[in-house]
Amino acid sequence: MVKELPNVLLVDDINSNLIYLKLVLKGTEANLIEAESGAEALKKIEGLPLSLAILDVQMAGMNGYELAIEINKNRLTESVPIIFLTAAFPNNEQIITGYEAGAVDYIIKPLNRKILISKVNIFLQLFRQKQLIVESHEELKRSEMEVQRGKEQLQQLNHHLINAREDERAAISLMIHDELGQAMTALKIDLRWVRESSHSEMVGQKLDKMVANTNEIIRKVQRISSELHPKLLTDLGLADAIEWYCGEQRDRTGLIFKLSLEEAWDKDFKRDLALFRILQEALTNVIRHANATKVEITIRYEQGNICMILSDDGVGMGEGIPESSRSMGLFGMRERALQCEGSLEIAQNLPHGTKITVNLPDKTNIPTI
Repeated sequence: MVKELPNVLLVDDINSNLIYLKLVLKGTEANLIEAESGAEALKKIEGLPLSLAILDVQMAGMNGYELAIEINKNRLTESVPIIFLTAAFPNNEQIITGYEAGAVDYIIKPLNRKILISKVNIFLQLFRQKQLIVESHEELKRSEMEVQRGKEQLQQLNHHLINAREDERAAISLMIHDELGQAMTALKIDLRWVRESSHSEMVGQKLDKMVANTNEIIRKVQRISSELHPKLLTDLGLADAIEWYCGEQRDRTGLIFKLSLEEAWDKDFKRDLALFRILQEALTNVIRHANATKVEITIRYEQGNICMILSDDGVGMGEGIPESSRSMGLFGMRERALQCEGSLEIAQNLPHGTKITVNLPDKTNIPTI
């Protein structure tokens, strides 16, 4: 990438002085813009960025001070440094006038070539450093935008995966309920017919056991189907679905559940499904890792939000959780909350255990599942 040279304005109403300035500064890495009057200078630099201006103080028409003011009039945030050239050392009043006009230095004529080149190079070096800072800032902004874009794409992917998983769960649930459930029910009916037709006590006992096993399998099929796609959410609502699920977990694990569940007056399946899935994942972590005996679940509605709080009396999260196998489950819980424009917080439940708080808007723009 070829970088543009910084622009340096040279203004003197005496042509020989202007030629001398140009010859002295010929070796500097800058684009020299020459003018013999203030009006000509303003016309030439219109719309151009300037890194430095070298102005003769005494000029016919518009003097150097007046020209400096005009140059910086519309450059309030990026004023152009001015070096004034003067035949005599300025008095205090002239110095103040010059600094108010944007002066950074005075050079007395006749010009000393080394001094002029040295001062110009200093200002050009400062200009280049400023450009590097600006470029670094722009690069940083581009990097931040790319990171933000990547984050948004990752969130979109996570939302897509969540939706795709729910679609797959619903399809599997329907297949289990309709095909496997119906097949098991038909088998149960046949077993009962055989039992009623049998006159052997031994065969009858065996058939009774097979019927009992079939009933247990049917119950498990129903539970698996319901966990995959909880139809209770649609039929009865979130509170009843949670009560059913906690009852299932109590029977399986012996956990004690304390429930305080407010039921919403409106049904929002997508929102309720997100809360139900978060609850499932949270209870899975409690059962697998917390060594808890009691779980409290609260749902309440306040100020247009629905708040679900799940706390246990287990061993707590510990410091290594983000790197543990539970981290993906916690990540999925947070993603479900974010997908509903809500939040999820995990904290220590005093005196011990873990507390998970989920806040979702009562009305959300949740993507269709």
